[in-house]
Amino acid sequence: MLNIFKLERRYSVFDEKTYNHLIKLLNTMTTYTMDSPTRTKLTDIYYDNQKNLLEENGLLLRRRVYKNKAELKIKRRYFAPEYYYSDSLRSHEREREIGLHDSLSQHYFFLNNALNSMFSNNLQFDPDKLFEQMQVVMVIKIEQETRKLFGYGGLKVEVRREKLKIENKRTRRKNKTEMIQFKLLSSDDTLPVFEDFIKRVERHCKEIFYTKDSKFEIAFRMTQPLPSKEEMRKRIEELEKQRRQQEANENITGNKK
Repeated sequence: MLNIFKLERRYSVFDEKTYNHLIKLLNTMTTYTMDSPTRTKLTDIYYDNQKNLLEENGLLLRRRVYKNKAELKIKRRYFAPEYYYSDSLRSHEREREIGLHDSLSQHYFFLNNALNSMFSNNLQFDPDKLFEQMQVVMVIKIEQETRKLFGYGGLKVEVRREKLKIENKRTRRKNKTEMIQFKLLSSDDTLPVFEDFIKRVERHCKEIFYTKDSKFEIAFRMTQPLPSKEEMRKRIEELEKQRRQQEANENITGNKK
């Protein structure tokens, strides 16, 4: 199995116009054709307890709701995505389909077993008590627009736009952003053609920015508390200090000449 970063490419975008610019660009590339878009909505709900015990142990607990279905997943938080997004990915996550209105308490047995199977050493906390104290810490509402792109050599690619509306319950901050993802759907032997496609897109569309971050990591970063006035003052002072140092270094270099 190939590393997932070779099969999927995720990008943040400059603004809400970027996706339409990208689609127009792809339509000008005569070697590719696209079908009509399909649209869907889903909501990702993340949990932790008051002491952020899951976060401290590098874990995420997510309920995903889409159409009339729901899915519960517990997984390692991807601080080093190159490692987790590899052949060993499934050893770091557990998931199951659940009822749309199920409470977490109905799935304590699954969650406890999942944790114990993911860790080779003894847990430093009691999972029973942990899952009884869960509360919502992050909600991400996602609007997806998906198209299939077809190219020479049997290439088949999923082009997905995701519009995210984020609410961080901990920091009480909201934000929104957009992501674009290209995913190889055809066989592994079309990977060179896929890589050529990605190079063409990146060369001609400068409004997209490659990222390895998951949606959660992006949402988490975008909803952190705003800096206080004191923190802003210190940052400005540090930037001014760096500017003066740079000017001094330039003067020294100029005098030597």
